[in-house]
Amino acid sequence: MAKITPFRGILYNPKKAGDLNKVMAPPYDVISPEFQDRLYERHPQNIIRLILGKVFPDDTPGNDRYSRAALDFKRWQDEKTLVRDGKPAIYYYVQVYRLKDGQRKTRKGFIALAKLEEFGKGGIHPHEKTLAGPKADRLKLMEACHTNFSCIFSIYSEPQKIVNRLLEDCCVNGSPIIDVADDDGVESKLWRIDMPEIIKKIAEIMSQKPLFIADGHHRYETALNYRNMMREKTDDYTGKEAFNYVMMYFSNMDDEGMTIMPTHRVVHNVSKFNPKSFLVNCSPFFDIEEIKWDSRIEPKVRKEVYKKMEEKGVGLPSFGLYINGIDSYFVLTLKGKDIMDKAFGSSISEVFKSLDVTVLHALILNNILGISSTAQENQENIVYVKGMDEAIEEALKGGRQMAFLMNPTKIEQVKAVATAGHVMPQKSTYFYPKLLSGLVINPIGGDEAAED
Repeated sequence: MAKITPFRGILYNPKKAGDLNKVMAPPYDVISPEFQDRLYERHPQNIIRLILGKVFPDDTPGNDRYSRAALDFKRWQDEKTLVRDGKPAIYYYVQVYRLKDGQRKTRKGFIALAKLEEFGKGGIHPHEKTLAGPKADRLKLMEACHTNFSCIFSIYSEPQKIVNRLLEDCCVNGSPIIDVADDDGVESKLWRIDMPEIIKKIAEIMSQKPLFIADGHHRYETALNYRNMMREKTDDYTGKEAFNYVMMYFSNMDDEGMTIMPTHRVVHNVSKFNPKSFLVNCSPFFDIEEIKWDSRIEPKVRKEVYKKMEEKGVGLPSFGLYINGIDSYFVLTLKGKDIMDKAFGSSISEVFKSLDVTVLHALILNNILGISSTAQENQENIVYVKGMDEAIEEALKGGRQMAFLMNPTKIEQVKAVATAGHVMPQKSTYFYPKLLSGLVINPIGGDEAAED
C-alpha cells in the first residue's frame, strides 16, 4: 500500500518574487501557446519557464528548453527567489472553487512524497492510458533538472475522513503560507505541517490505503523511468535515495469537494462519413432521441440536452451528439445492459461495459466509424475538448464532423476500473480543478535520501 514521507520542499520566497499569484501556473499539459506567452510576460520567474519553457528554432541538444529550465532553476535558488524549507514537512493543500451553477466547493488534500511502485505490483493504480511522446518530454526535463516541479494527483478512499480532520486541526488557527487564485478564480491555500507526531499518524493511516492516480499518469511513469535509470547508475543502492520517491497530492475521494468534469470528443476526417447512414448504423444499439436546434433558443436547447443525458445516464450509458450541418441534437442511450455483451462478449471486461467512454470508443468510434484503437490513442481523428459550448464551437469548424457530449465519469467507476487492474481510454476523467504548479517543488538529485 502507500508509503508516504515528508520532505523539505522548495517554495517561492515572496520577499524576492513579490506577488505569488504571478509566479504560479496550471499543469503543463493544459497550457496553450497563447497562455504560455501570457505567463512568460506575467513574471520573469513564473514557473512556466521551468515546467514548459519555450522552444526556439536554433535550439540544439544541451541548449534547449530543458537546459534553460535547469539554469533558471539554479539561478532562482542562488538568488533566493526559491528557498528550501529547513525541516521535513507535508503540505496541507485546499482549493476553493465554484461550479458553473454557482455552487461553491472545497477540495482538501495534502502534498507529500510517495514511494514509487511499478503498476500492478503494489498499492498505486493507474486508471488511464498514456502516450510515449509526453513521457519522453517529461523525462528530458527530469534529467536536466533532477526535480519534481508538479504533483501527481492521487485519490484514496477514507469515509471516516480522519486524515482530513488531522490536517484541519493543525491549520485551523494559522494563516496559510501561500494564498493565491488562478485565472479561473480557483483559490489555492497551502499550510506547512512539520509536526512529526501528526505526520506519523497520517502516514500510518495512508499505509493501509491503495492510491488511484487521478491526474499525472505521464509524470508518474516518467518518475519510474527516471528511478530505474538512476538506480543503474548508483553505487551502494539502498532504496532510500530521493529518486525512489515522487511528489504527490493525496485527496480523499469520499470528500464532498471531489468533482469530475466530462471531456467531450470532436470527430474529424472520417472518410465517407454520411450523417444519415451513421444514425441508421447506431439505431440497433441505441435509442436515439432528436432535439431540434433553434438558433433563437439554442442555449436552452443545450441545457435540455444535458438534462436528458444526465437523466438517461443514471441507468444506462448515454451521451449527446451534434452533427455538423444538421439542425438537431441527439441523445443516444444504450438500449440495454446486454448490448455490450452481444457486441463484444468477453473481449471487454465487465467493469468497462457500463462506462460511457468505453461504449463510445468501442461501439461507435471503433466498430461503426472504423477509427482503430491505435488511431484513437494517437488522436488522429479525435479532438478532446473541455466544456459543452467549446465542443460545439470546435465541431462547427471546417473538417469537423460531429461532437460527442459526455456525462462525467463517476468516482466509483474510476475506483472499480483501477482496482480491477484496468485502464480507461484517454481523457475519461477530468478532475476539477487542476492542481496549481509552483506551490511546492521537490528536488530529487544528488545523494540526499528521502526522509524515512
